Amino acid sequence: MGKTTPPAAAPANSSQYRFFCWVVAFLTIAQLLVGLDYITLWPGAEARLVWASVRDQWAGSYPVALLSTIPAASDYWLLAHRLPGVVLLGVGVVLFFRWGTALFGRPAVETTLLVAAASLFIPLVAKAATLDTWRLGLELAAWVALLRFFKTPSRSWLLWSALMGGLAVVLVGRASLVLFIVFQALYYRTLVKNDTDLKRQFGKPFVLIYLAAAAAYLVRYLLGAGAGSAFLAFDFMGLGHLRFVGYSLLGLLPFIGFLVAALRDLFYKLKRGEELAQLLSIALLGALLTQSLLFPFLLAFITAKQVQHYFQQKNYPWQDWVKATQVLHLVLVFVGAIVALVSGFIQYQADGFRMVLGCGAAYWMFSFLGVVGLYGFRRDYVLGGMTLAGVLTLLFFWVQVYPYLHLQRNWPERLTASIPAETGTITVAEDDPSVLPLAPYLHRTGHDVRLGAATTKSLYIARLPMTDSIPAASLQVLGRSYPWDVGIWGVAE
Repeated sequence: MGKTTPPAAAPANSSQYRFFCWVVAFLTIAQLLVGLDYITLWPGAEARLVWASVRDQWAGSYPVALLSTIPAASDYWLLAHRLPGVVLLGVGVVLFFRWGTALFGRPAVETTLLVAAASLFIPLVAKAATLDTWRLGLELAAWVALLRFFKTPSRSWLLWSALMGGLAVVLVGRASLVLFIVFQALYYRTLVKNDTDLKRQFGKPFVLIYLAAAAAYLVRYLLGAGAGSAFLAFDFMGLGHLRFVGYSLLGLLPFIGFLVAALRDLFYKLKRGEELAQLLSIALLGALLTQSLLFPFLLAFITAKQVQHYFQQKNYPWQDWVKATQVLHLVLVFVGAIVALVSGFIQYQADGFRMVLGCGAAYWMFSFLGVVGLYGFRRDYVLGGMTLAGVLTLLFFWVQVYPYLHLQRNWPERLTASIPAETGTITVAEDDPSVLPLAPYLHRTGHDVRLGAATTKSLYIARLPMTDSIPAASLQVLGRSYPWDVGIWGVAE
């Protein structure tokens, strides 16, 4: 630690760097959009949201009311349900770039977006039709607008922060509302101690946000819908915070060394009372408590700052932390890739070996390039290698690996095709989330579908006990709900 490093050449405005940024943007958009029109519904929040919308029952949720206008029989119904989240995420990223540049500097914002693009977590959640992605775009924009308002309490920033925050609490509900309550309570204690002008202005955006939440709740109440359903993959009411933290940290594996240094640096600066560290810590705490995807995005931000410091500070204090963690990561990835190759060959023979090889080789080679850049003080190697390791691995997964998984994950379509059109009422097991993705597919084909327990007057479909052989019955199919979860679904006797 504390070793002197030679200053690196500033790469910020070179034509090669700009070209690289556009390439990463194109690859990121491509991997976010690929498969949205055919990937089978995932159990949990996505299946619940789509089921509510295809039944034209808004369930107290304004996004469901909007999505219920999509024709259930449309060929692009899955794309139509998933695309709004991707669009709102794009809006949040664009506003973060435009508004955040004045706060954090253009290099920090650009590096943050590159690190976030390489994340293995946020893009995966963004491809599902859940409200997690909706709230990320709106909460990210609202957070930056609030910081701009705290810095310059003008009417324009008041309106922007209230608009973005109000949309978040209207569309998402209690999770976003709790996030802004945390922001108000903790930012007030941090920022208004000696600023009387800000003290007078501070509560205005939050009052407008709470008024929007109250109006949304009143409309739901008058329509008899109560508080509504969350439709979130990560709902803080269901706990699971340690799992959420684990996913967020694993998502930044390509930059894991810088992430470790970033967390160490954040605690160090927080003890010294630095304002930016306090602002980021409060945002991280609020996002973690409400399990918002803003949490992994902010982790990407503090990681990006460490990438900058590594090449700008002559005595960067966490150099050994970065190098040791990144090299250990490279070794573990090599071992994991060998295990994955063997598993792929066992599952799908030569095709499985080739598809895993594509993903594993891309990730390991570009990660190796990043490690070379660490020791050679080459910012282009580090940023380029680690970013492409994440972006290309995800793209290869959806293009090369997922089509093989889809042959088993599409069990709802196969089971729907095997059920005669003249079948009466079909009951789908309500107590097993893995069965719910079947309901929208049955509904689209004109079947009378309901959720509940078995009755003598309807065909009852549930998950069946596993057997050693593939089911021979026409109304039983072998498949996967998740890539690692194999099961049999069909008519229960």
